[in-house]
Amino acid sequence: MLTHDFTATFQQGIVSAVDSQAHKVRCQIPALENLETAWLPFLTQNSGGNQFYCLPDAGELVAILLDARGEDGCVLGTFYNEQDPPPTSNGNLWVKKFNNGTIIQHDRHSGDLTIHTTGKVIVNNCDVIVNNGNVNVNSGDVVADGISLKHHKHQEQGDGNPTSAPL
Repeated sequence: MLTHDFTATFQQGIVSAVDSQAHKVRCQIPALENLETAWLPFLTQNSGGNQFYCLPDAGELVAILLDARGEDGCVLGTFYNEQDPPPTSNGNLWVKKFNNGTIIQHDRHSGDLTIHTTGKVIVNNCDVIVNNGNVNVNSGDVVADGISLKHHKHQEQGDGNPTSAPL
């Protein structure tokens, strides 16, 4: 007597709808005459104490694992293709590229971390210390090469003369 059918099928699909609150997607499967799946969970890197949140957009190509009847399963992730090519061909880079133009990039060879953004970089409730660049941000002050932006002084040079370097 067979009690479980452990057969699974791998399919490629195109995201047709996104439920951002439940972290699920629906997909159309071209190989199955554009059959639309039920709401399927989208796998993520972390969901417990450490969490990672990211969902594909409608229209993205995804890898789907379905049960034998095609009624349940999960979306394993997305893949690059002609429509959505990789953001780099450098294997030493970790890149997160957003559709608004922002790019966060880490070069594991050089150790460089680069942020290109179309918006602001906001750091809340912490001190920012950049050791090799000698930049410290503490309580709203900026310190560069040991000189406070808020509390530095200049030597008097007289009216009309340029100010001295900070003391």
